[in-house]
Amino acid sequence: MSPSGTSPEELGALATRLGYALDPGQVRGMADAVAGTEPAVTALRRTAVPDDVADPAHGERRLRVDSPTDGADVLDRQWADQLRGTWSGRAPAAAEQLERLHQELGCTIRVLHQRIGSRTPDSPPRLLEGVPFAVKDVIDVAGVPTTGASRTREHAAPAVESATVVARLEAAGAVPVSKDATTEFAVGGPHAPLTGACRNPWDTERWAGGSSTGTAAAVAAGVVPFGIGTDVGGSIRLPAAWCGLTGLKPTAGAVPRTGVIPLSWTTETVGPIARDARTTALVFGLIRGADGRDPRTGPLSPLPSVQPPADLRGLRIARPGGYLTELCDSAVRAGLDELVGVLTDAGAEIVPGEIESAAQALPIGYEIVFTEAATLHRDDAGRWADYDPVTVARISKGITTPAVDYLRALQFRTRLQTELDAVFAEADLVVVPTTPATAPRLPDCTVVVDGQRYPLYAAQSRATMLGNLTGAPGLALPTGFAPDGCPVSAMFLAQPHDEATALRVAAFFQERTGHHRRVPDRPGGHR
Repeated sequence: MSPSGTSPEELGALATRLGYALDPGQVRGMADAVAGTEPAVTALRRTAVPDDVADPAHGERRLRVDSPTDGADVLDRQWADQLRGTWSGRAPAAAEQLERLHQELGCTIRVLHQRIGSRTPDSPPRLLEGVPFAVKDVIDVAGVPTTGASRTREHAAPAVESATVVARLEAAGAVPVSKDATTEFAVGGPHAPLTGACRNPWDTERWAGGSSTGTAAAVAAGVVPFGIGTDVGGSIRLPAAWCGLTGLKPTAGAVPRTGVIPLSWTTETVGPIARDARTTALVFGLIRGADGRDPRTGPLSPLPSVQPPADLRGLRIARPGGYLTELCDSAVRAGLDELVGVLTDAGAEIVPGEIESAAQALPIGYEIVFTEAATLHRDDAGRWADYDPVTVARISKGITTPAVDYLRALQFRTRLQTELDAVFAEADLVVVPTTPATAPRLPDCTVVVDGQRYPLYAAQSRATMLGNLTGAPGLALPTGFAPDGCPVSAMFLAQPHDEATALRVAAFFQERTGHHRRVPDRPGGHR
């Protein structure tokens, strides 16, 4: 029986009344999952919410650009020329390399040979003409099935059109070469039904991270220069951190989600994973902006230049402590110290800035994610027997979430936004560890912090959910390597729609360090 006094039988009966036909094993898993969330839910119910911010619409208002200015995004065309010069025409080779790499890592659900063509010889090259890129398999590519790494969609019909983000990159000349491994529907466990666990190019006895797992592995192995993933609680930034990459979760509403298998409309975003900040910024500039179809997207001001400055005088950085750093491996701390040292040596100032409710962000964020996911997957509840059991256990928590708890979680989102607003009144960026440790060990995916093992879900997203719940952008960047040979990472949080500051400062750091240039010694990699 759960701490709330609700028995598994009562939970099963509730699920049936709501239209979910679960077998006894799934009901037991749901009961265990509900019991595990009880402390967080109890704390949420005790949290007072001022009447003037009780309407959850306040959370969306903070993410709008109230007075967007006209003009074009400033794209780094010099960097695009270099990228095109290195990668244009390599799509066929990348596809072949991915087939070989998949045998070792389990990173690819489908190689897109049919998408690889050639431009008309007399047509002028576009910005990313012929540059290959990878696509997480929850994102549509026209003519190709989107499986979500689920057996229930293994034989899905091909997508009629590409997702907005893919179409925009193709319009710039880039070539999608793969649909990449993911945890099931971007919410299941590391051992996805269609591919198993995607192994990490730095150490094949470890997981590449999730849920944008295969995309990060392909980029880290050097087969493609960038990929497109999704992020609900850290799903771009965590694999970026564990694979030594730069990954951006944009502001909620900056990039359309049209053509993406939905998971959580409140927290989900689409963004790029690349080796460096300048490539990440270039791709972000190409995929951002309203498409008239995703209801969250709206008018944006132009993306300013992300060229790294000569120095960082005037830049204010908050470095919170407490919950965000108390569970953190010494190698991760050392990488964060190096990052801060480089920035302060260049003139940046460290200013006070604590986020009082940070410890509540992860469990409350998942309360929202799982409730919305359960709603989205209700029509397929009759097929849950074929889902990854971890998928079922996680999203089934949302079946039993009362409406008042879901609304309280959305109200907490507004409270957390207010706390971040107070920090950003004095700081331009917040810097924290992306994740507390290096990549999780397979098969159980425990993480090790200074020699002590912790369960994956207890540790991995302690900081990343801050960005998903508030909608603020988060950028993971590599800050070095641990004694075990695996990458460590830090994360910038920026004010909504100020991705450019985080990208510019990351590019500055990467000009002065070489962590992002290192490539694992894996077959098929490109140095």
